[in-house]
Amino acid sequence: MRKNNITKKTTDWKAYKKSTAIIILIVVLLIATTFAVFIFPLNSKDSFKIGNSNYDFYWIAKSIKLGLDLEGGIYAVYEADLSQFSNAEDKNNAIDGTISNLKSLLFNESYPESTVTRQGENQIRVEVPSIQDTDLLIELLVEPAVLEFKDESGTVLVTGSKHLENASARIYEGQHIIALTFNAEGAKLFAEATEKNIGKTIGIFINGEKIMEPKVNVAITDGNAIIQGNYNQQTAKEMATKINAGTFAVNLSPISAAPISPTLGQDAMKASIIAGIVGLACIMLFLILYYRGLGLAAATALIIYSIMYIYLLALIPWVQLTLPSIAGIILSIGMAVDANIIIFERIKEEKRLGGLGKGIPSSVAIGFKKGLPAIIDGNVTTILGAIVMIIFGAASIKGFGITLLIGNLLSMFSALVITRLFINCFLSLNNENEAFYALSFKEVKNEKKKA
Repeated sequence: MRKNNITKKTTDWKAYKKSTAIIILIVVLLIATTFAVFIFPLNSKDSFKIGNSNYDFYWIAKSIKLGLDLEGGIYAVYEADLSQFSNAEDKNNAIDGTISNLKSLLFNESYPESTVTRQGENQIRVEVPSIQDTDLLIELLVEPAVLEFKDESGTVLVTGSKHLENASARIYEGQHIIALTFNAEGAKLFAEATEKNIGKTIGIFINGEKIMEPKVNVAITDGNAIIQGNYNQQTAKEMATKINAGTFAVNLSPISAAPISPTLGQDAMKASIIAGIVGLACIMLFLILYYRGLGLAAATALIIYSIMYIYLLALIPWVQLTLPSIAGIILSIGMAVDANIIIFERIKEEKRLGGLGKGIPSSVAIGFKKGLPAIIDGNVTTILGAIVMIIFGAASIKGFGITLLIGNLLSMFSALVITRLFINCFLSLNNENEAFYALSFKEVKNEKKKA
């Protein structure tokens, strides 16, 4: 008796009507072209007036903030008032805590590439790119940190400068913890606070921003508390330093301020743009010549990817272009191209193994499906690395991590959504021309030898 085999359908190719495919291509290209028009200045100015309104539109390229090495900025030197401290250790802790707080403050104010360094015994030097208003910088930084302990309802229980003596990173029972030491008045207030909040959380705030929210397990009556969490030596020390910034509440007095000239300048920026455009054009030419129709879809998606990338660089407030962050952009573009190549090679492999009887749509659908795990593995690993750099890295490393994170997320969207959309549209117009898709292979038959 003849057996009928039931096979699982493997093709999930999305077919459009020819008219629908043409409309999708036209609409997407028109939208991309419209967005591209507003990137670079066409009137040789930073902005143009919107109709008869009082609003100006800034060209997208002019809205991207540049770092010190590309645009310059200003620097200011502050003197810290350490008169309240009697020994060198307390003075050093006060300066370190203030520097940590200044770095966090500038990052939250959308100046991630700023640098804060100690200068001499009691001076702090701050360099901020993409800012021209010296008074604004001085006003932003002279306020001391305010440390507060609040219950879940927002009531202030203990304040840092009056009640907390010190915060330090230590090892307790084999774990890295943060130890808090209160003065006599602070110990009394903290004992009352912990007694009332057993089983609840107490938030620790610096300048109104919550930095942690530990849970109260027991009442702390001796003025010595420990905060346990998933800390390592570095993270515990950094968190203790932030708390100390509010503990010491150092007053800063501006000594001097002046502009900083860019080390690269606008000429180097223009040269970088030209080099980027030439490199991108070479990559697109390679894709089209080697993969033909598939490469045309990838090249078009790469253009849209670049347009979207530029808009995100302008819109996300923590982005400031420096040499390290430009390196993150270049690496992201490379990964976007790599994702397309992985998919195309899977498509070619599927078509080659399937022989002449294998349809192009089926090869494309299975190629995308098989290429997905490799793309996700590679990009997720890079994304996790970028997140770690953003959280724990220095200012320049944060900039690299931010652009790398944006580019990787966008590259996955470009390869898996935009490129696929264009290929689906091409297949809806023509799904039989193997030469156009660089999928023309000779059928190879392997015959098994009978023993």
